[in-house]
Amino acid sequence: MALLLAGGKDDPNLAAVANAAAKAGVELLELRISSGESPAFCWNPAEGAPRLSGRELKPSAAFVRYDVFAGMKDPRPAVNSRALAWYQTFMGWLLSEPRIRIFNRDVSQIATNKPASLVHARAAGLRIPATLVTNEAQRLDADNLDSLVVKPVSGGDYCYPLADALNKAELRGGLAATPAIVQMRLVPPEIRIYVIGQFAFAFEVRSSSLDYRVNQDAELILLPAVPKELGGLKKFMAQSGMDFGAADFKTDPDTGQLLFLELNSSPMFARFDQVSGGQLCAAIIHELATSESTT
Repeated sequence: MALLLAGGKDDPNLAAVANAAAKAGVELLELRISSGESPAFCWNPAEGAPRLSGRELKPSAAFVRYDVFAGMKDPRPAVNSRALAWYQTFMGWLLSEPRIRIFNRDVSQIATNKPASLVHARAAGLRIPATLVTNEAQRLDADNLDSLVVKPVSGGDYCYPLADALNKAELRGGLAATPAIVQMRLVPPEIRIYVIGQFAFAFEVRSSSLDYRVNQDAELILLPAVPKELGGLKKFMAQSGMDFGAADFKTDPDTGQLLFLELNSSPMFARFDQVSGGQLCAAIIHELATSESTT
């Protein structure tokens, strides 16, 4: 097996996969590109395999991530545009080569749309929070703002208390510029479930913050068993064309039941892998290698 690893040089998730591949004795084809590097790349779709710096690329499997880390270091629009161009180039080639094993080859738009994911997750048997997708302030319960949170429909930002968000919003005629997802405020425990092919891992994410990403204060705990919500999650992922991803759940304060929040088709996993003792990346390598050898 030859595994192509493509994305940003500073991506710790790719570094974790590279370490797991080395431990497993898997041959690596490195395409981790630093922000100041532009290797020579040429692909003629009529001829097949592309060439990188004069070398023909013929992997049996590939693991590719969009480089968000370059943009974190350098916020210029050109940096993100460059990262997106390389990602689309790699994926354009890989999606045209069915013999190369990649995760989520047939992923549906449903999986990458947060409002649609909620509807389809519920149809698959998962519980979801009471939800409004709206930009109308009058639709919100003014007496219970403290029990509600808001998050963007397109992602890319944190979850905030609704009262704080309304104080900062520039409403015009009672309308915000864009719709947002408004939900009931949930409580711990917060659970993240990773599904990697036939493998599944669950972690409790302990944090005193509403959204642990704001302060990076989360304590991660590998759970001995995956919650029963795994069944509905696998059904939802199968319907969405996904065989790799991570779903987030949090607890209903009234019932104590786990409620589905969102599904990420390209999640961060380096810290979770470290807490698991390398089990996540070992599963990634196993699934890419095993699926390739049996097709």
